[in-house]
Amino acid sequence: MVYFYLEDMPIKEIAELLGIPEGTVKSRLKKGKELLKRDLQDIEWEVLYNE
Repeated sequence: MVYFYLEDMPIKEIAELLGIPEGTVKSRLKKGKELLKRDLQDIEWEVLYNE
């Protein structure tokens, strides 16, 4: 998530860096976002409601 959201790295580059398939990067990003959303659901973060 840090590479994608903070470092603005494309999925392809992250996959190459980590030595994993692009699909794995995508699924991990999705899972991470879901976990953050669940953990932060009690906080009114505008970004969480604009998907």
